Parts: sequence; structure tokens; C-alpha cells
Amino acid sequence: MNRVATATVKYTEAEILLLINSLEMTISTKVPCVINGQWKTPYEKLQKDLKRIKRELIDFKHKKSLEPENKDKSA
Repeated sequence: MNRVATATVKYTEAEILLLINSLEMTISTKVPCVINGQWKTPYEKLQKDLKRIKRELIDFKHKKSLEPENKDKSA
């Protein structure tokens, strides 16, 4: 039976980058006794998800920086 759980985990941008880099090193590892690289599949999926999260974070920060800091206080 397949069960799926959802968890909220809080990471800083630096921690996300560190995780992506660590996964890249793990994925690029050559295992001599393994013929196919199916063991890499969950790591590649996690890396893909983290890259998407990083992009979303960058987009959010960019949009936030374009917003005016103080809205019109005279209204």
C-alpha cells in the first residue's frame, strides 16, 4: 500500500542551495556494482522539487522588491 504524507519544513535560502548541491554530488556518484541508476530516482526527484522551490523563492523575493514599500498614507 502506498501512503503519501505532506510535511511543512522551513529552510533558509542558503540551506536550500546546500541541499541542492549535496544532492548533485550524491547523484553524480558512480557506484561500481550497480548497473542501472534507479537508486538515484528519489534523489533526482527531490533535487527537481528543491530547484522549483528555489525558483519560486527567487520569484517571490523579486516581486516583493518591486512592490512600493509604503503605500499612500494620505488615503
